[in-house]
Amino acid sequence: MNLATRISILLILVCFSNMVKADWPVGKKRLVLSPSYNYSSTSSYFDQDGKVRNAVNGGQFTSKGFGLYGATGVSRRVDLFFSVPMSFINSSDIFSEQTKTGVGDVMVGASFHTPSENLKKYFTLKAQLMIPAYSNLTSPYLGYGSKGAQIAANYSFLPKKGNFAVVEGSVARYFDFADGPTQLGFNTSYGFELPKFQSITLAFNHLSSFSSNKIFSTNLNSNKDYMMGRLSGSYGRRISRTLTPYIQLSYSVYGRNVGRGLSASVFCLVRLP
Repeated sequence: MNLATRISILLILVCFSNMVKADWPVGKKRLVLSPSYNYSSTSSYFDQDGKVRNAVNGGQFTSKGFGLYGATGVSRRVDLFFSVPMSFINSSDIFSEQTKTGVGDVMVGASFHTPSENLKKYFTLKAQLMIPAYSNLTSPYLGYGSKGAQIAANYSFLPKKGNFAVVEGSVARYFDFADGPTQLGFNTSYGFELPKFQSITLAFNHLSSFSSNKIFSTNLNSNKDYMMGRLSGSYGRRISRTLTPYIQLSYSVYGRNVGRGLSASVFCLVRLP
């Protein structure tokens, strides 16, 4: 998976696991929409030993993108959701420059929530499909160009009044090529509600990708065997019953065979009705 897609997926995991407060159900016949804008840039990477290296020949990789996430409640316990990313990526050095714009991996899935008796804790199971909306005919690529599936489970709860937390694990597999990859993810987040309908959420995300294809390219687009960890922080303020804007920063703190850099995201949570 290329850097743009990996960052987009991580932003989706960080943002949308927190926005529907602690992964509570959306609600029967209710709809949540979230448009977003994401930006990331890197000129360095973690090599196969986890050491930070500068890209050769002044290399720079930049990703910009718009996304739309949506979720609707078909019952009090079951939600359907989707995500559609539109990415612009630029890979350049002192000798050349390559760009690509297009729709990335579309995701569709369902989640099943099991509440505690007091409705303050939830155990949630999720399943989703990843469907490429592009073909990898020329580089740079928008993703693997492979269909995939993911299952995830999380536990969300209210540790004390005004706070919420989520712990989640996931397994994903891409099917169209023999070298996969297979990916294992772990995400945890903790949110604080502040006065005047404000909130702050801190998150840690780890992703390990396993493949028989262990070739590393500074182009970053073709790497399938890698590992990464990121810390994120987001701030949101509800301005009406239906609308809450957020801003988020995310930074890679360790990794292997993956880009290193800062990501920023601006998004809105819209609840209907």
